[in-house]
Amino acid sequence: MIFATMNDVPWPGPWITVQPQPDRDRKRRILAAVGLPGSQNLRVDQQSLARYYDYLTAHLELPFVACYPRPSTPAHAAIDRCEVIELLDPRTDLCDEFDGIYCQTRKGRFLVNLPLVELTVLPPSKNLELLADYEYWFWHWRD
Repeated sequence: MIFATMNDVPWPGPWITVQPQPDRDRKRRILAAVGLPGSQNLRVDQQSLARYYDYLTAHLELPFVACYPRPSTPAHAAIDRCEVIELLDPRTDLCDEFDGIYCQTRKGRFLVNLPLVELTVLPPSKNLELLADYEYWFWHWRD
C-alpha cells in the first residue's frame, strides 16, 4: 500500500498570494503612526520610536487597564492588572530599540515603568487596535 502526502503531490495550478485585508489596513495604520508616506522603511530606531510616541500620545485614551506579565488564566488577569497612566517620551526618558517605548503604570500604591510592548490590553478597550499595531510594528521591524 502506498501513501501520498501533500509534499508528494505536485500542484498544477498557479501560486497566488493574496494579502489579507486586515494586514493591509494594519500597514496603512502603522505608516500613519510612524509618519512615513508610501512604503518607506519602517525600521525601529530612535527617530521612529519618537514619531510613534507622538502618534500614541495623540490617540491613546489614558489611563487604561492592562496586565503585566501576560496573564495565562482569568485569575492571573485579575492579579496582574495595572493602570497605564502615562507614556514616557523616548527623547527624554528611558527608551531603546530593544524595549521600545516605556510607560508609567500604577499597581496598587506603586508606580512602575514598564515597556509598553510587554503589556496586554484587556478588552473591551478603544486602545486595543492602537497597541496591537504598535506591538506588531515593534516586533516585525526591529534589526
